[in-house]
Amino acid sequence: MYRFVIAVAALVVVSAPPVAPAQQLGQVFVEVKSRSTGEPVLDLEPDAFEVTEDGRAAGVVSADLDAVPMKIALLIDNGDRVAAANALNPLRAGLLGFLDALAPQHEISVMTIARSVQQQLDFTTDRAALREAVGLLFPDQGAGVRLLDGIRETWERRFEGDEAFPVMVLVLTDGTESSRHYNEQQYGDLIDTLISNGVTVHTVILASRWGVRAQQVLPQYAINITQNTGGVLENFVAPSGYEQVLPRLAERMNTHYDAVSTRYRLLFERPDPPGSQVSVTLAGSGLTFRLFIDRRMPQ
Repeated sequence: MYRFVIAVAALVVVSAPPVAPAQQLGQVFVEVKSRSTGEPVLDLEPDAFEVTEDGRAAGVVSADLDAVPMKIALLIDNGDRVAAANALNPLRAGLLGFLDALAPQHEISVMTIARSVQQQLDFTTDRAALREAVGLLFPDQGAGVRLLDGIRETWERRFEGDEAFPVMVLVLTDGTESSRHYNEQQYGDLIDTLISNGVTVHTVILASRWGVRAQQVLPQYAINITQNTGGVLENFVAPSGYEQVLPRLAERMNTHYDAVSTRYRLLFERPDPPGSQVSVTLAGSGLTFRLFIDRRMPQ
């Protein structure tokens, strides 16, 4: 019987906060493989794992494979830039390609964020209903894009508090942000909320012929949020880019999900007071394992 021990630095505890603060639960994701074959080991019980914080026992509550489907909110900029660039048809085609490429078990909602934040379709796996919603998209001209409001309202109103795998996909142009004013503290709080709840934000941006300029705050916000939540960022200059980038993003999300779904989501009771260093021990011979603090894609 051998024990393999991995100690995770303080950043892990900070980046992987308690799932439910009142219960003082922590979480970490563990990928276990056979040393001889390299294949995932998928039949371990919770008592195969031991967790400590600063050397104090942290009882394992559960160790289940992290195979809960993604809940993906599409936040779509359908504002002035879409009309000006004659981008509506490529946008629709790209979104349809995204729906076709994404594995069918994942739920998707459709939101538009030009002028106002509007839910076009609630979360569903019904691809026919989603295709119909995409076909009904139209440009909403004469107003900027409410990106930050869209992100905040979508999280607060459309997701449940205990969502296991929340994802947002921002489908943007390089237009201007017209959300209500966010000061530095409010903006930081929004990003902290996304990070602490495990939300991954992916972004695709159609740039104008002048490119994404430094003074255009919509791309700045999107890039910053994507980087902070471990998402994928894609930008392109021709409307036809939607038709390549969105299906490619869906395929990358599929590949990543396949990897995540073979990891154990380890929930443990944090000691009081919580520690600053988490250690995981795995009982068993012929096994190797890696720890992940969240579900972020490798950059």
